[in-house]
Amino acid sequence: MESCKSVREYYKGKTIFITGATGFFGKALIEKLLRSCPDIRHIYGLVRTKKGKTLNERIEHLFSNPIFDLLRDTKPESFSKVTFINGDVCEENLGLSNSDMKMLIENVNIIFHTAASVRFDDFLGDAIQINLRSSRDLALMALKMEKLEVFVHVSTAYASVTKRKIIPEELLPVHDDWKEMICLAEKSDTNILNYLSHKIVGKYPNTYTYTKHLAEHCINDLLGAKVPTVIVKPTVVSSSITEPMRGWTDNFNGPISIALGSCSGVLRICLADMNAAVDYVPVDTIVKALILSAWKTAQTPLTATEVIQPSAFGFKKYSMKLIVDIGSQVWYKYPLDVQIWYPNVKFTQSLIYYYINAVLFHLIPAVCIDLLLRLFRCKPILFKLHRKICAANLAISYFLENEWDFLNSKALSLVDGLDGSEKEDFKYVFITDNEVEYLKWNTISAKWLLLGQSKHVKPSAVKINRGFYYLDKICKGIFYIWLIWLVFFKYHIQTTFFEATSNYWNRLGQQ
Repeated sequence: MESCKSVREYYKGKTIFITGATGFFGKALIEKLLRSCPDIRHIYGLVRTKKGKTLNERIEHLFSNPIFDLLRDTKPESFSKVTFINGDVCEENLGLSNSDMKMLIENVNIIFHTAASVRFDDFLGDAIQINLRSSRDLALMALKMEKLEVFVHVSTAYASVTKRKIIPEELLPVHDDWKEMICLAEKSDTNILNYLSHKIVGKYPNTYTYTKHLAEHCINDLLGAKVPTVIVKPTVVSSSITEPMRGWTDNFNGPISIALGSCSGVLRICLADMNAAVDYVPVDTIVKALILSAWKTAQTPLTATEVIQPSAFGFKKYSMKLIVDIGSQVWYKYPLDVQIWYPNVKFTQSLIYYYINAVLFHLIPAVCIDLLLRLFRCKPILFKLHRKICAANLAISYFLENEWDFLNSKALSLVDGLDGSEKEDFKYVFITDNEVEYLKWNTISAKWLLLGQSKHVKPSAVKINRGFYYLDKICKGIFYIWLIWLVFFKYHIQTTFFEATSNYWNRLGQQ
């Protein structure tokens, strides 16, 4: 292919197909393409139908998301370039109709495969169907596309973690045959497969990383020598840092779950190594890497599958302790509208200590509060919420108790060929010296995007937060005073009493 110096020149007139169009990556990718590459021809997005909602209703709901506010104000006409088609990555051939598949085969120039299940506790059969089989079916469809110029597959850097501590920016050796795994998921009894899941997954921490690892090799085997292909492997993706708005997110994944859980007073104990640094990269930086990787790979002579790993290696990484230390500065000034106690989360690597604290400070208070809610004829929610928190914490504890260095030289080099306005528009932005500001906007944005609370800090919320602060100190003071009395005074009085009684009866016996 003839080399293109400009990213916008390359994307001009291109037809793009995006799986997972309504997901976290999908929304951000569509928005960035429409805003920064305005001359693209068309974007087709794969959308799964939901019960009770038509396709048009889902489209309207998607474009009402605040991530599209800037685009709606500046380039409202660009939405006409997006068409959503029915499909489902859980089904064979992505659930596409024959007419839709024919249309995509005849028109698509670029594929972004972002659809995946990011649940760490999926049953193995479900994870294989969503993460692995969908990749195979899309790759087979890509081989039929005569106009296809590049295939971008979104994986995860954690598909390469086992016993390694330094993760190279390359495709690591495969451990199992992906064809056999698809066959196993399709033909085996579900209960038997779930029973054998732990043995099959082996040293991989969960079904998500295992199936994403196999999907990488599936894509490489089917497309590597036939279609320009790039596998993008981001680390932990966090809320946006600058584009198109500060702190945008649409899910509770990443550090925002710990931030919201802590500042609401709901999360009191977390199973994690407080000193292990986690590799966080903002979603807007990952989206730029996706767009640039397609541009760069398409103009590079076809050799083998390219692998890039957008990570914070070489930049600052953040431990749980550092996040909470920074967060304590933010949560006191910018509290949530509703909280049940003052923020104070503890970290442990001991399962016994975790379960004891989870029962004492999560489950028991949740049961008591839910009983009060029932008395006032309100819907009990806290016990169910804490069960989800406990399950989620156990699922991600492996990643919170270990630390890796994810090499990223090829990902960083993608911006080397940029100049002028494109260098400014597509440059990476990492969380470095503005951690407090970043976490501030994460909290402020997430509280209205995810929790439906006000966009601004309410004076009443600040007063309530301060009240909880003093109440927390008073309760702790009372507890420690009672403990001192129990250990020293009560024990001393009882010991003195028993000694006096023993001496009295001894004297009587001697008489």
